[in-house]
Amino acid sequence: MAEEYFIRAPEDETARGPYGISELETLAEADKLTPEFYYFDSQMESWAQIRTNEDLKAKIFPEKKKLSLRKKSSEEIASLNEEDENEAPVKVDEMLAAAEGHTKETKHVRTKKAWEERTANLSVPVLGTMLFISALSVLYPSWSIINAILNESPDAWQVLFQNPVVFLGALDLIFGVFLFLNATEVFPLIRFRAMLGAGFFTTVYAFTFLNGDPQGFYMAVSSLAFGIGLYVCTITLRFTIMVVAATLGIAGVLGVIWYSNLVPLLIGA
Repeated sequence: MAEEYFIRAPEDETARGPYGISELETLAEADKLTPEFYYFDSQMESWAQIRTNEDLKAKIFPEKKKLSLRKKSSEEIASLNEEDENEAPVKVDEMLAAAEGHTKETKHVRTKKAWEERTANLSVPVLGTMLFISALSVLYPSWSIINAILNESPDAWQVLFQNPVVFLGALDLIFGVFLFLNATEVFPLIRFRAMLGAGFFTTVYAFTFLNGDPQGFYMAVSSLAFGIGLYVCTITLRFTIMVVAATLGIAGVLGVIWYSNLVPLLIGA
């Protein structure tokens, strides 16, 4: 698969792309791209200046090769000076328009990039919302423990460590805050949290169901749905898949709240 990069100028807040290496070379030759521009590093999941990546810089801004002159025959010179009447000159503006999808032939490229940008912009608040709901489902029922710690009550920390799920709720809250600050560098940690949470809680609730608790089945399904939705929303740039994953994740976390907090409350009432 060809390498493609999102880029933005140092003074810009919005990104353009993705561009292939050849398209970036064209932008550089037209003086519309410099080594000070930022590119999105998919491995680090953060922005970095092109000049900090020697390999990428060398591809986009190759050193000009020295030209050596040799004697040419009059026939060779004549053939070089001949113009092809059937070949129209290619303008830089036309190349840039094609690269950015402003021509009929490349309109589908522009449409794809636009939907990918919409997906990337929507995934951050969706993920933050899911994590905030998850944090609320844990921290609200455990408020007495948190309040005991804040009031420095005896044995408060002992009670906290007996309920380690509170740490997960605090972690979800921190991740949610980072996302609403647009710190997408936490995406790898969120993926790990999604996989760990889905595997652990789905297994635990499946065992409770096998031991005779009918709500364990619904809790296991809800935990699995939340984990899958959370994970997929961090890796996809396809709008339809992101919407399906977001719906699955939000439904899963709301299911966790319903069966872990509201159902016991209604039964108790």
